Amino acid sequence: MPAATRTPIELASAPVLRLLAIAAGGALGTLARYGVDRAVAVSTDGFPWSTFAVNVAGSFLLGVILTLVTERWAPTRYVRPLAVIGFCGGFTTFSTFTVEAVRRTQDGHPAVAVIYLFASLVAGMAAVGLGVLVARGGRVEPDHLLSADPDADPLADPGVGR
Repeated sequence: MPAATRTPIELASAPVLRLLAIAAGGALGTLARYGVDRAVAVSTDGFPWSTFAVNVAGSFLLGVILTLVTERWAPTRYVRPLAVIGFCGGFTTFSTFTVEAVRRTQDGHPAVAVIYLFASLVAGMAAVGLGVLVARGGRVEPDHLLSADPDADPLADPGVGR
């Protein structure tokens, strides 16, 4: 039986729908980040708790979502763009993280900046690992987490089959 062929309109609409999924997820993630930023008051010389919280929470969500998308759920073209690229990308913020660290240093609080940088990286990595573990129901499969196989990389080709 021959493989189903797609019309030019169907081929053109898939990338557009993925872009719309990314935009929708990004809008939701940005609004969620804004809500956290408004809910958590931070002084200009203190530890930037709101950005720290969204980046760690976003790292956890990234671990959960990517594990579910690649290991548990049926293939779909729109979950990864919506949830991972869009929502997590809009929710987390590397630019604000960097600016806050630089500002702490410029304002005479380099120790806060260094602690913030180090704590964010360590907590973010731990949160991704915890997210993977939670999504796997507590099963530890380190060969999948740190695989050198490009086929095992959940970000290798986001446009194919997901």
